[in-house]
Amino acid sequence: MSPSKCPHCKGEIKLETVQRETKGVGFIKQEIMYSCPHCGSVLGFSRGKFMS
Repeated sequence: MSPSKCPHCKGEIKLETVQRETKGVGFIKQEIMYSCPHCGSVLGFSRGKFMS
Protein backbone atom coordinates (compact mmCIF):
# COMPACT_ATOMS: atom_id res chain seq x y z
CA MET A 1 0.00 0.00 0.00
CA SER A 2 1.50 3.31 -1.04
CA PRO A 3 1.42 6.35 1.26
CA SER A 4 -1.25 8.99 0.77
CA LYS A 5 -0.46 12.58 -0.19
CA CYS A 6 -1.55 15.76 1.54
CA PRO A 7 -3.97 17.68 -0.73
CA HIS A 8 -2.33 20.95 0.36
CA CYS A 9 1.45 20.46 0.31
CA LYS A 10 1.58 17.12 -1.61
CA GLY A 11 3.84 15.63 1.09
CA GLU A 12 3.63 11.87 1.70
CA ILE A 13 1.55 10.90 4.72
CA LYS A 14 1.54 7.59 6.56
CA LEU A 15 -0.96 6.65 9.26
CA GLU A 16 1.85 6.59 11.84
CA THR A 17 2.87 10.20 11.08
CA VAL A 18 -0.54 11.93 10.98
CA GLN A 19 -0.90 14.40 13.84
CA ARG A 20 -3.93 13.87 16.08
CA GLU A 21 -5.48 16.30 18.52
CA THR A 22 -8.07 14.68 20.80
CA LYS A 23 -10.74 16.41 22.84
CA GLY A 24 -12.99 14.48 25.25
CA VAL A 25 -12.66 11.20 27.10
CA GLY A 26 -13.24 7.64 25.96
CA PHE A 27 -16.22 6.82 23.76
CA ILE A 28 -18.66 9.04 25.67
CA LYS A 29 -17.81 12.16 23.69
CA GLN A 30 -14.57 12.31 21.79
CA GLU A 31 -13.54 14.53 18.91
CA ILE A 32 -10.32 14.02 16.95
CA MET A 33 -8.73 16.41 14.46
CA TYR A 34 -6.22 14.96 11.99
CA SER A 35 -3.56 17.20 10.42
CA CYS A 36 -0.61 16.92 8.04
CA PRO A 37 2.76 16.35 9.75
CA HIS A 38 4.49 18.51 7.10
CA CYS A 39 2.36 21.64 6.70
CA GLY A 40 -0.13 21.34 9.58
CA SER A 41 -3.21 21.60 7.35
CA VAL A 42 -6.36 19.96 8.67
CA LEU A 43 -7.08 16.66 6.90
CA GLY A 44 -10.31 15.72 8.65
CA PHE A 45 -12.32 15.23 11.82
CA SER A 46 -13.78 12.26 13.67
CA ARG A 47 -16.50 12.34 16.30
CA GLY A 48 -17.80 9.54 18.49
CA LYS A 49 -20.72 9.46 20.90
CA PHE A 50 -21.64 6.53 23.11
CA MET A 51 -25.22 5.39 22.60
CA SER A 52 -26.92 2.77 24.79
